[in-house]
Amino acid sequence: MTKRKGRPARKFNEQKQTVVNENVLLENPEGFPNELPEPIVISNHIPEMRTGIFINNRDPGYPLEFHYHSKSHYLKHYKLIHGKEYTLPLEVVQHLESCAEPQYDYRKGYDGHPEMYVKSYKYIFQFRSTKSPQAYKAA
Repeated sequence: MTKRKGRPARKFNEQKQTVVNENVLLENPEGFPNELPEPIVISNHIPEMRTGIFINNRDPGYPLEFHYHSKSHYLKHYKLIHGKEYTLPLEVVQHLESCAEPQYDYRKGYDGHPEMYVKSYKYIFQFRSTKSPQAYKAA
């Protein structure tokens, strides 16, 4: 391997502004629009909402950050903190309450040696409703 004498070659993002502009205009001659259009979300489905307190049994001291998307729910980023009250779509609440970690245990295998198996599941998130079910039916 031979060493190059002199200064190392500059990367594209370290070039002068004129070089960057010329190369960008070669790929996109019209340039970039001044204002980018914001995405418009059109939904035909109004989700059923639930109000309740979020319980994080896995990491109570840390906020839970996740994004959720389905056919009836557009992509949205959530940040939930243990013990705070939130109003969330029922679909997201059901997803959170279905998250579980397997609990393993050992049993005697066919050959007499211990083998690991899934004994049960530990549900790691809860959403405790602050309204009665009758209040949801009335609303």
